[in-house]
Amino acid sequence: MGMGLQAVLFDLDGTLIHSLPDLVAAVNRLLAGEGRGALDDRTVMSFVGDGAGTLVTRVFMATGGMPGPEVEPYLERFLADYEPRSAENTVPWPGVPETLAELKAAGLRLAVCTNKPSRATAEILAALDLERWFDLVVGADDAPAIKPDPAHVTCILDHLGVAAGAAVMVGDSTNDIVSARRAGVRSVALSFGYCHGPVADLGADWIVDDFRDLSRLLLG
Repeated sequence: MGMGLQAVLFDLDGTLIHSLPDLVAAVNRLLAGEGRGALDDRTVMSFVGDGAGTLVTRVFMATGGMPGPEVEPYLERFLADYEPRSAENTVPWPGVPETLAELKAAGLRLAVCTNKPSRATAEILAALDLERWFDLVVGADDAPAIKPDPAHVTCILDHLGVAAGAAVMVGDSTNDIVSARRAGVRSVALSFGYCHGPVADLGADWIVDDFRDLSRLLLG
């Protein structure tokens, strides 16, 4: 990638971790509480990435519409159930711990830039022993605006004291790549995450098929 790289920002769901099983389980518990049928994995995956409030709205709209005028009570119920159970069946993608260790050993600053609520993010990173690799974690609650708004990316860069040209964003979705581009940051798309369309159409600077390929790309 060349000289000058100082920081790497990572999305969470579908990028660092395979979290879909726990998300699907929590969604279907929420729906069952309203007397509704379960959604399959593919459907729930298509709703992931734009924040928990949007996820809850989408699952209700897909099963007959919102049961009440406001999403907040259902969002609170979803998070109260999901957060303490968010790492029951969630795992890092193969090669994630080793790659983070290599990047950290090379002197890079590492950050998490996720639209996931901050408490659930912290629960998962701690449960999977990933938190120790990151200099900064900015979830939806802590960001001035969430991806694809570039403010989510720039607030991390500002906190780290790193220029946009010295950073790279790693993600699996349109939100990740668009927010990076708008912030003037180069991007890497993963071909194996939760992208809602062809990864080649995201417009990332690079695409990798295995998380372990990041070390060669970023440190080579």
